[in-house]
Amino acid sequence: MACGIFIAGQYASDGDGHVTSEAEQAEQSFANLDSALAAAGLDFRHVLQIRTHIVGHDAAKLEILARAVQEIWGDLPPTQTLTGVAALALPGMLFEVDAVALAGGAP
Repeated sequence: MACGIFIAGQYASDGDGHVTSEAEQAEQSFANLDSALAAAGLDFRHVLQIRTHIVGHDAAKLEILARAVQEIWGDLPPTQTLTGVAALALPGMLFEVDAVALAGGAP
């Protein structure tokens, strides 16, 4: 039986929980999403939807996000909603990603 897995609030935290540098935030957020998926026995192929939140969204940050999504999913990314926000939960956080994945179904 297939079921939805909801993963919220993956941000660019390092091994000690500190926010990483601005240049690494999208990449680290997706690496943390990968770890959360793995904990559920899943990987990026199981992701149906992502929601990204970017502080001070602009064309340069969109390019960074697009590059990260392209590296993971190629030409077949999941559906995505992008929200530009004024701030996120911690000082220095500029990027956060949520995901919906399908477990128990074919990836």
